[in-house]
Amino acid sequence: MTSSPSSSFPLPSDIIFEILTRTSLKTLDTCKAVNKEWHDLIFESSFMPRFCSRSQNISGYFVQTLSRTKHITEFVSIDGCSGNSSTTNKTPFHLPIDDSSSKVKPSNNSCNYYFDMKIEASSKQGILCCVKRSKNEYRYHVCKPSTKQWMKLPNPRTRYSTIKVALIVLRSNPLQFKIIRLSSPRTVYHHYRNQELEYYRSEIFESEIWEWRQGKDLLVPQGLYFDMFAPAVNANGLVYFKLIRDDNDDDQVMAINYNGEESFPRFSLPNYAFHHEYKDHLHNQLVEYIGKLGFTCLTPKGMELWVFENRRHVWELKKRMDTETVKGTLVGFYNADIALMKNYDEVVFYKLHDKSVNVVKLGKCPDVREIFPFRSDLEPIDLKE
Repeated sequence: MTSSPSSSFPLPSDIIFEILTRTSLKTLDTCKAVNKEWHDLIFESSFMPRFCSRSQNISGYFVQTLSRTKHITEFVSIDGCSGNSSTTNKTPFHLPIDDSSSKVKPSNNSCNYYFDMKIEASSKQGILCCVKRSKNEYRYHVCKPSTKQWMKLPNPRTRYSTIKVALIVLRSNPLQFKIIRLSSPRTVYHHYRNQELEYYRSEIFESEIWEWRQGKDLLVPQGLYFDMFAPAVNANGLVYFKLIRDDNDDDQVMAINYNGEESFPRFSLPNYAFHHEYKDHLHNQLVEYIGKLGFTCLTPKGMELWVFENRRHVWELKKRMDTETVKGTLVGFYNADIALMKNYDEVVFYKLHDKSVNVVKLGKCPDVREIFPFRSDLEPIDLKE
């Protein structure tokens, strides 16, 4: 299965397309780096439905909201990407962690048992990082929803409030991963306050040693905060976080490597040219776009997509999209031609080239707060400590 640009008899594109739709997820990610033709074929709008149908893989998003202090999750996908076939109906609509052991029988002086499961981070290798809360106790887990496998992790410093979590899967078989957790200590160091700085604690969990280690502390100028509902974006081998200001002016991006350290100085979002009234954190989001860091912003005529070029550290305008005919907020890109938009009780897969839509009604998760991209096969993995 080789076809290089220098080959005397290169395979036709339709043959390459057919071969790629029959590979595994791991092989597919490797094939993206072969050449630009293969990369572009994999990100075509018709590729992933065909790939999932033939290989029984899953590709979509976990959506999450908060209702009465409990988190509710639901899995959504475009037609043909839910892993269904005549022999299997395994789709990750529910987190596979059984809460039966967490039920506490109510007594005369106690309320009903309390249980909550929250997705903190996702990966495109089928793994989730979740936090289970039972009463006032927290427990971190790593799980593979498509095979209903899960395992408890040692806890980080849970007495510190979690700000952001990122999950990096380094290898699928055997599983090797890292979790980066940023937290805010309740106590504020006076010397940081005197310098008008906010202090965030960095912790990294490494599966190879099965423990958390403290990373380098992160300092942010006062008045600049992590965007609460914007998940970390994994792209270009780095993790990106959006930092916002109360006055909607000069929002910035923080780039962190897999050791929890800033890779290069923070940079501003694109100088998008539209009225100040359109500078809304809800509509302006960091996204992953075909493996790169992207940024979507609202304009008077629709939306714009900007892509960050790491080598030159500049933003480039990639697309202008007319989304006036589609209700909702653009929150991500399923592939190069399909945008993901969310409304109150639905998510919309919007094809840019013909403006067609695939609407998925939400059954139990209206008013989506967080969205986590997710891909997975149905093969069990070894989750032993």
